[in-house]
Amino acid sequence: MKRIYIVIIFCLILASIIAFKARIDKEAMSLEDYVSLGNQMGMKGNHIEASKAFKSAVKINPYYIPAYLGLGTAYGNLDRNEEAIEVFKEGIKLNRVHSFVPQMQMGIATIAYDKMRDGKTAVQYVKKALQNYTNQGDYAGVALAGQKLQQIDPDS
Repeated sequence: MKRIYIVIIFCLILASIIAFKARIDKEAMSLEDYVSLGNQMGMKGNHIEASKAFKSAVKINPYYIPAYLGLGTAYGNLDRNEEAIEVFKEGIKLNRVHSFVPQMQMGIATIAYDKMRDGKTAVQYVKKALQNYTNQGDYAGVALAGQKLQQIDPDS
């Protein structure tokens, strides 16, 4: 009987240690961990879980621009188009010179054109992205933005 109590106590202690470690590991996730998790979930098509991971990163540091890019993309994939655009705009407003700004501008343009049929907004944001890609010396981005502009406004 005494042996059973010792085994039960040992199991309870072991379970407590495992639960404590799991709690610490969950709390110890960094911004990069949340963004990486969000990217992984998004690539698997689980955009709801991706959005949760990106929101966790934003809660930790509301100035972490990669989280805004990911969250806006996740919302766009969930057809939460207006929310996606607002998230992209918020990220751009926080740091107008961040290297992800033209990608967020292209995200706005794509959602505006492909999903909301708003060509005027799409052209406006593609042109902004084109300028930012040029300023960054990102010629692949310049080409991408140029192609998108031709698609949206063939006369440009």
